[in-house]
Amino acid sequence: MRCILCNMPLFLSHHGICSQCVKNLPKFNKICRRCCLPHSLSTNVCYRCREHKPYWDELIAVSEYIHPLKNLIHHFKFYKKIELKLALARLMFLSWYQRREMEGLAKPDLVTCVPLHHLRYWSRGYNQAELLAKPIAKWLNCDFYPHLLSRKKNATDQKKLSLKQRMSNVETLFVCNQNVANKSVMLIDDIVTTGNTINAISQQLKQCGATRVEIICLCRTVL
Repeated sequence: MRCILCNMPLFLSHHGICSQCVKNLPKFNKICRRCCLPHSLSTNVCYRCREHKPYWDELIAVSEYIHPLKNLIHHFKFYKKIELKLALARLMFLSWYQRREMEGLAKPDLVTCVPLHHLRYWSRGYNQAELLAKPIAKWLNCDFYPHLLSRKKNATDQKKLSLKQRMSNVETLFVCNQNVANKSVMLIDDIVTTGNTINAISQQLKQCGATRVEIICLCRTVL
């Protein structure tokens, strides 16, 4: 088994990406701990999150939406390269663990994932966020609730809408299917762009009793 980035032999084949390539992945500079976007304040939270506090509590991403992860995600989602799931999930887990070591993050009570539009699930055959979330839950030894959240059947696919339309559409897009009172939730997605989707989901989770929602994703798009 060889590294999927540099093609060098792997000491541990199930890792998928060698330790050197992991070290060489693009790194964030100073970012807000809440939204994972660049900021220049001396505090951990940016002015955006101070003025418009999101419903989630922390967001951890591996890198910006740039190569090489951009290319890997593209193949994972659109070319059915599901064999990439463990390597990509491991990068997410390592990013979370690094933050845990630095700031003492507590392990979540349960892990779930952003649900996929039913038509997109039908055409693709899988939810990429679910494939990433399952091994992460296993490594954390946490309960995995893949169907905790669902999209309303008659909702319009976000990709077909303008930015303004997305913001209004997303507010009524998701449903939390059970009570999560006094639970801390880890929500998994592959890419976070505007943050509208995860904010709407986090709002639903908080309304259903979640005490904390942390987002783990592969890439955070810097707009």
